[in-house]
Amino acid sequence: MRLIMYTNIVNSAIFEEQNKKLVKVTGGLFPDPVAPETGDGFVPDGDNRHYADTNSAQTLKQTDIGELREKGASGKEIIQKLVENSSTWETKTEFSKQKYLKKKQQKYMPRVRFLRCTAESLCRTYRLKNPAKICNLREDSLGQILVYGNIFAGGQVLVVDTCMGLVTGAIAERQGGSGRIICPYEGQQPAADILRRFNFDKRTLESIHYMPFKQVRLLEMEEEDVVEPAKVARDGLTPEEREQLAAERAKNFTPEQQKRYAEKKARREQTKLFRQKPSTIREWAREKSDSLVIAANYDPEEVLMALLPYLGRSKPFVVYSEFLEPLTRTFATLQKMEAIIDLQLNETWTRENQVLPGRTHPEMNMSACSGYLLSGIKILDIPPLRATSNVSLNERDTDSAESDEAPAKKKLKNEFS
Repeated sequence: MRLIMYTNIVNSAIFEEQNKKLVKVTGGLFPDPVAPETGDGFVPDGDNRHYADTNSAQTLKQTDIGELREKGASGKEIIQKLVENSSTWETKTEFSKQKYLKKKQQKYMPRVRFLRCTAESLCRTYRLKNPAKICNLREDSLGQILVYGNIFAGGQVLVVDTCMGLVTGAIAERQGGSGRIICPYEGQQPAADILRRFNFDKRTLESIHYMPFKQVRLLEMEEEDVVEPAKVARDGLTPEEREQLAAERAKNFTPEQQKRYAEKKARREQTKLFRQKPSTIREWAREKSDSLVIAANYDPEEVLMALLPYLGRSKPFVVYSEFLEPLTRTFATLQKMEAIIDLQLNETWTRENQVLPGRTHPEMNMSACSGYLLSGIKILDIPPLRATSNVSLNERDTDSAESDEAPAKKKLKNEFS
């Protein structure tokens, strides 16, 4: 994989690879004659009834193509040679010729379109590339999450996101840096790799605040009763000793390595400078949020019941899950509560279609399901989980072997118990 850096690129600009360089071109992703599709009402002559795929129609060998590339032949010239050396080209229908040229152009004349990273484009990319990372979330489901959650600029949103930061980024994109996003997370640090791909400005990034799940049970305590954790030694070293050891190792680095080390350290210090204190984030959470969004692979009922007390009155909540059974249990629990109204449990469904003149039909392969959505509105205050006055942030032993092997939803039960 080659990384090519470009600046000042116009959105939707198209580039073609020529001599191992990207050159800006006009037209679409596929050059002529594929770009102008067959017109309306056109009936192609001939058919494929006598065609036998024996893999012998092409007389141009791979070694010949390699020699053409070494001589500097362009992709267009290689495709022309392939057409000239195809014994079945003249018997192909117009549709078959278009498909053939399109396939060869993808291989020998690759074109790319530069697009601005948005919630929709990132969701589509990860859905096609690795949907498990985003809990099989589809673009239409992501849009419905924003609608059911009533995300607006200036509001405070409580978000539980295990979709690599995709849902958090979509909310931040909608708010445009005007508002506050509080993200409880499980583990040593939040998993939000997709968030950096949004290319947010400083203001938007500073509107996102993270809070460990173990601090949720401390929200009903007075702040002066909360015991902040001391700096815990790891591997027999305190944070100060580890930093000193890293500085000693850096003295043996090459100039290039020292430069990268200094840049990494500067970024880390800058992050610490703008990171809010845990006590400040807890105070914000106590003020009640305007929306509650849960898109995680945890037990939805446990997470929802723990966070509902910190959602304001007449404010919406939405829970996304890949599976129906956990949401049906949560739905049954919420139905018994007078504080919740307008409960809905929906399944999103989308059919993708190919739209071409004379060839419009549903895609042969498409996503069958994109999870389920549980939404509702809280109208009355809900008592929070009980927290004792002597609770300390150091109570939970996160290094035990049992907690590492326990499933995610069991870990969360320990957090909220």
